[in-house]
Amino acid sequence: MKRSTAAVLALLLFISALTGCAETPAVTTETAPETTEAATAEETAAASATEEETEEETTAPETEPEFTVTPDGEATLTIPRTFGSHMVVQRGKDIKIFGKSNRDGKYVRGVFKGETAYSKVENGKFTLTFPPKEASAEPDEMVIEDECGNVIRFEDVLVGDVWILTGQSNAAVTLSYLRAGLNGKLPELDENEPVRLLMQGVDYFLNNKLKAKEPMDDFADPSVVWTRETKQAGMSFSALGLFFAKKVTSLTGVPVGVICTAASGAQIQEIMPKEAAKKCKLGASLKVATGGFYNGMMAPLEGMAFAGVVFFQGESEGITYNTALNFNTYVTEYVSSVRERLGYDFPFYQIQLSSYSDSSRANFGYVNIVRLKQYESLSSITNGYLIPSYDLRSPDKYVDYMHSPRKEELGDRVALLVCANEYGIGSAEDYSAPVPEEVKLSEDGLTVTVKFKYTGGGLVSKSGDSTVKGFFIGNEKKRKAAEAELISDDTVLVHVPEGAKAENVAYGFDLVINDDNTQLFSKSGLPVLAFSENIK
Repeated sequence: MKRSTAAVLALLLFISALTGCAETPAVTTETAPETTEAATAEETAAASATEEETEEETTAPETEPEFTVTPDGEATLTIPRTFGSHMVVQRGKDIKIFGKSNRDGKYVRGVFKGETAYSKVENGKFTLTFPPKEASAEPDEMVIEDECGNVIRFEDVLVGDVWILTGQSNAAVTLSYLRAGLNGKLPELDENEPVRLLMQGVDYFLNNKLKAKEPMDDFADPSVVWTRETKQAGMSFSALGLFFAKKVTSLTGVPVGVICTAASGAQIQEIMPKEAAKKCKLGASLKVATGGFYNGMMAPLEGMAFAGVVFFQGESEGITYNTALNFNTYVTEYVSSVRERLGYDFPFYQIQLSSYSDSSRANFGYVNIVRLKQYESLSSITNGYLIPSYDLRSPDKYVDYMHSPRKEELGDRVALLVCANEYGIGSAEDYSAPVPEEVKLSEDGLTVTVKFKYTGGGLVSKSGDSTVKGFFIGNEKKRKAAEAELISDDTVLVHVPEGAKAENVAYGFDLVINDDNTQLFSKSGLPVLAFSENIK
């Protein structure tokens, strides 16, 4: 590459500074005199560094214990910021609320929706477990108290689906930052809508030089709390996450909480557990310690129930050829390791990278390879899905070619597929992007037939006729653009270029994608996924 990687990362760092978190009010709590608040991030980090990463979970008593309150001014009761007023707790699964106390042997009691849960403090920790609940947009109060007189109250708690949004800046970029590109078409922000938001960002890490070398049991940033969809919180939240949540709840009626753990400019070795990065033989990271963003932003969620993950990552890996070429390995290991740590085979909705303007050629020189490797990862990630975004790039005259303002279209695209797969609303056939179902070489070796599934009523070409641009024939080292034509609603005939090795057919391989060079769509409006398939 002609420009230095350092210059590119400096640009990403500048953008990340513009996508910070909103300042939000502290969690509403009611405590006995001298009850300590949540520990600072530094204290949390120090404590977690000295504790074993895998400890036995505290167990609830089989029978209701005797609960006797004896005020103790030196006793502490701490709940991590994972929980708080205005939160959504996951429906259909055990609701586990965990925390710390300095009074081993004492009981902690929780009351939620008319049910009571108990847990004895063991090794300074406790876990309250409420039985699964159905979705409810009716706000309720959760009360947690101990035998030492400490009381914590969480107000306005809903039961619904909790989604985690993670990756780098295109996942994190806020509605406020993209405002200029929306041409005044801001969404209606209604704090009475059953949408709840929890936004994290990289500012606290960078400003405090927090390395987060070990998994933390609370969020690093002490200002992170759950909020309603107020104007301030909505404008300061991930645009993608906000549009996604609003669409899902509008279609399902189920309250939706989104936790954004995305880190602007992050490398994948910073957002995955460090043992996974080591397994992938990824080198040193730049912003935080390897695994640092995972340790500070995702590890506190371990033990919490949720519905699934939306993932938008890969620009950083598109800077160099080797990281682009191995992205399928990285993302597969990411999912495997996070599923293991979070204890759940969660649905994984990965967004295939956007296209960028010509300005990106010197900066993201290999994002086209990342797109193909994202497609390749579909075969190795169970319960995984891929959503295209290359057609939703920034307008040509928009100031920021890296962060497209077209997040509402993308959020809707993700939400519709999620609703079809997870809620049974709509058809996955219509909301999945077209992908190859069968690839065959003719007997004379002159043409390749590609049959597609998920065609949404049939394939169409942006060319306006049967010709289709966007196909390539060759192998991983050398590909040639190929002429192609639609021969039926679900089949394209690709002509092998002279001198090309007919080993592989690829689509959407141009670095900068537009309607002139990548033209195949379903009638329902979804572009064919950028893909690479071996020819049989």
